[in-house]
Amino acid sequence: MHYNMDTSPKVLTEDHKIPTYFVDFEQKITIPSLLLLLQEAAWRQATQYQFGYRHLREKGLFWVLAKIKLSLFRYPKWTETLRLETWSKEPERLTAYRDFEGFDEQGQRCFAATSAWHILSAATNRPQPLDDFKNRFPVPQGRHAIEEKPAKIQAPENPATIAAATVRPSDVDLHRHVNNTRYVQWVLDGFPFDFLQTHRLREITVNFLQQAKIAEPYRVDLEALSNLEYLAAVVRENDEKELARMHSLWIPANNTLPSP
Repeated sequence: MHYNMDTSPKVLTEDHKIPTYFVDFEQKITIPSLLLLLQEAAWRQATQYQFGYRHLREKGLFWVLAKIKLSLFRYPKWTETLRLETWSKEPERLTAYRDFEGFDEQGQRCFAATSAWHILSAATNRPQPLDDFKNRFPVPQGRHAIEEKPAKIQAPENPATIAAATVRPSDVDLHRHVNNTRYVQWVLDGFPFDFLQTHRLREITVNFLQQAKIAEPYRVDLEALSNLEYLAAVVRENDEKELARMHSLWIPANNTLPSP
């Protein structure tokens, strides 16, 4: 099935040629790299409408990603051109919603994602009402990459620890907190390489719960719900608080990903 490019000014459309440093041992884009592209596209559209990083910083505010769900239909590969589209959806009082879709050079849909965001006060770390955002940010009516909102993930009940480390300087972003893509990377790096060679991610949902900072020790706990479904939690070891939870669905590498 082919999809037509959305030319609405309410939708940000970008083309990205996939570089070598965004792909894995099979030349397909990594999930953290894809999430970085989504994050940057969200920032660029927010900046267009005066809700970007610098606009909010002047007011003592900043964006945080609270939840994201990503469904994969085809992995973009090295040297291929990915067309990325993103748009804002109708916000609630404290939560802004944003969807993403990716298309290959033939117009086939590669992935769909939906996300939930908060604007926090830098002084209190508390979410701020989005009345101004709702009044000023354009929303295309009736378009959904994924119609349902990203879900709240349950905590693993009987997990095993698969990794433990300390937050490094390279994990920290411009807010001096761990970038959201690093939590996903930590979880995926905990899977055995043999498993990653023989399986493909078809869907992940991530809840971001706390902000980790430099030099804090953490661990990754994982529970297998089946051979193809897993729950993970990234836990700060100083106080045993969960930093993030991730639910993942996989398919065998020789299987075809589900149709868009």
